[in-house]
Amino acid sequence: MRIGVTVLATVVGLAAGGLAACGLPDGEYFGVVPEVRDPRHLRWCNNGQPEGLDPAAVSSTTATPLVHAMFDGLTRYGNDGYPEASLATSWDISPDRRRVTFHMHDKGRWSNGRPVTAHDIAYHVVRMLHPLTASPSADHLDWMKGYDLYIERRGAVLPGAAGGLPAGTIVEITGWSGKSLAEHKQAKASLPDPNQRRAKAPLALRELGAAPGAAYATVPPETNVTLIEISGRPASIDNPDGQPWAYVHWNRGDGIFGWVPLAELDGLPNGEVRYRVKPVARNQIPGLDLPLDELAADAKLERAEVEVTGKDLVALPEVLGVRAPDPYTLVVEAVGPAPQIIETSASRALRPTPREAVSRSPRRWAQPGTIVTSGPLHLVDMRERDYLELVRSPTYWQPEDVKLDRLTVYSMDDQAASTNTYFTGRCDAIRGSNVPTSYLPVLSGDKRGGKPYADYTVRPWLGVYFILVNTKQYDNVHLRRALAFSLDRDLIPRVLHGNEYGVASYTPGTPIAELDDADLAACGVTRDQRGVALVIEPGALCYVPPPGLEYDPERARQELALARKEMGARFPRTIVYKFNTGVESHKLVAEYVQAQWKSVLGIDVTLESQEWQVFLADTRKQQFQTARLGWIASGSEPYSQFARNWRCTSPNNRPKWCHPEYEAILDEVVGMTDPRARLRRLADAEKVMIEEAPIIPLYNYTQKHLQKPYVRDLHINFIDQPPLWRAWLDPDWKREK
Repeated sequence: MRIGVTVLATVVGLAAGGLAACGLPDGEYFGVVPEVRDPRHLRWCNNGQPEGLDPAAVSSTTATPLVHAMFDGLTRYGNDGYPEASLATSWDISPDRRRVTFHMHDKGRWSNGRPVTAHDIAYHVVRMLHPLTASPSADHLDWMKGYDLYIERRGAVLPGAAGGLPAGTIVEITGWSGKSLAEHKQAKASLPDPNQRRAKAPLALRELGAAPGAAYATVPPETNVTLIEISGRPASIDNPDGQPWAYVHWNRGDGIFGWVPLAELDGLPNGEVRYRVKPVARNQIPGLDLPLDELAADAKLERAEVEVTGKDLVALPEVLGVRAPDPYTLVVEAVGPAPQIIETSASRALRPTPREAVSRSPRRWAQPGTIVTSGPLHLVDMRERDYLELVRSPTYWQPEDVKLDRLTVYSMDDQAASTNTYFTGRCDAIRGSNVPTSYLPVLSGDKRGGKPYADYTVRPWLGVYFILVNTKQYDNVHLRRALAFSLDRDLIPRVLHGNEYGVASYTPGTPIAELDDADLAACGVTRDQRGVALVIEPGALCYVPPPGLEYDPERARQELALARKEMGARFPRTIVYKFNTGVESHKLVAEYVQAQWKSVLGIDVTLESQEWQVFLADTRKQQFQTARLGWIASGSEPYSQFARNWRCTSPNNRPKWCHPEYEAILDEVVGMTDPRARLRRLADAEKVMIEEAPIIPLYNYTQKHLQKPYVRDLHINFIDQPPLWRAWLDPDWKREK
């Protein structure tokens, strides 16, 4: 069952030179096609070790398909990659597209037997957006009412009347102790948290409504805890015994959460702090339904500040646009029109997580033995950098949809090892694009007289590969533009051999030359036009990204001269380019970039390779000068899938680029209801970003797949999110062929 280091070391080498030396495999298929011994057991070679399995904590293509297999959502990705009903049977969209009401069935179950409810999803939203979680996917919900206020801890509610404002008023904190937030920020002072609490007696952290004897942790007296939620409030669960309970966080070790009766929290460390607050604009108030033009006018009004104390306000989930009016109804609300809500409902941002498991071990709960799942498959074993074992979940509400009893996922971040494992018959299928570039001429048939192997396929993939430029180190726009103008993207497909499409534009799509007539008309382009177009609704709605900084050596050298003049002694003598190991194409692209920057610009480039997890951590912490990265979409809405990544506060904004014009245009975009006008304005924002070059697009991805001929229903879709649980192995494949 295990394929560890020792076994992999003995697997036959199939590098390009080895293939040439020993002769190409004969026959129709690439490598061994073993007999099917268990039709309900799929062995899948993934593209590395997932960074985790908590829907709130992962972002990579390595982890996401596994999360989707283990955690159900309001909707899920269907065979074609588009959302389909799952926990929600239907949904109502308001005419202004600012509110969606999901109607859920009552059959969903966690693996511990508890029903999956709308309260679980509301809790997951709060958890995603709370700074204690630091979710890399938090900005998937940046359309939601109260998003900025909650994630930045500037939003609060007045439980009682204070400062001349009525109870229940949602306010924005604008300062404290006589100074504004900006003044405190300049002084590097942190906002005193009005949610800090203490108790004179020990606090028994337990489940909601449980007796003290059922506690799983005890907070010592006079120890600070952070208040997260209060039962019985508008966005919370009902009081269990007629009295309000508080959900708190104790900062011990990795942290621990739990419920306690609210009355036990008798200490307020910041209760006497004088805060300046003002009511939020009405477009941020959940449940308020007014015409868009009225809300837009209201948002421009100046609101008077008042002073309250820390005793008067508390930051609660009710500032957010999420409500569970009953256990099987969920209402989500956006500040402005948000066409991406349904797409988001299938993503990890709205895949609920179990409070009872997370509370006890927020950082480690999603491991064998402690994980609680709600999806078709359940994790039973995991060996670091080796494999994961998932089995059919006995509590999944739709058992007839699950064709597998067992899924073995090999965590193979080395493409050659992965493909060799497939070749020897130890793996039934390989995760998309986890095949070494040097194998592609063989697999595609270029080295076999034009005869591709029947188990190899290439499909479009809605993703873009680009270079990150650390704008804190390289703050000169002319230097960044010089780097962009010096790269000839047309050469990249010749380097990679995978039908990639070289682009200087950012948002990916279908090459314009390959569009059908209806989509050409919808996109307003002609077939001879260069570039790509993202078809949002076939034949009806399309987004054409603005042109990028195409290869132009002369302009590159002109920009470089300006950079040298402006930067002076700060001009870099050498540029370091980082990439992650295990993927052959990353090294090939790095060597291409190194050669281009040297030949066109005369700049020496040092290549630095890192293991995937180290690479992710370093780029998140801005410990790079330039680095490769890619972005794969989970849907076709260009703002939510691509443009928002480069907003100032986005956790995905690794270059730390922040541009006021880009922000202003996107603020305008999120308030627009006309879809075509919205897309035109979005193109204006993307043009600003491309001209500033915090990233340098290189090419649009394609998916390269290897699947044994007996594998059935492992569907390939444009976002590469296969419903793994629907796959199965056909013992009679030869007869049916």
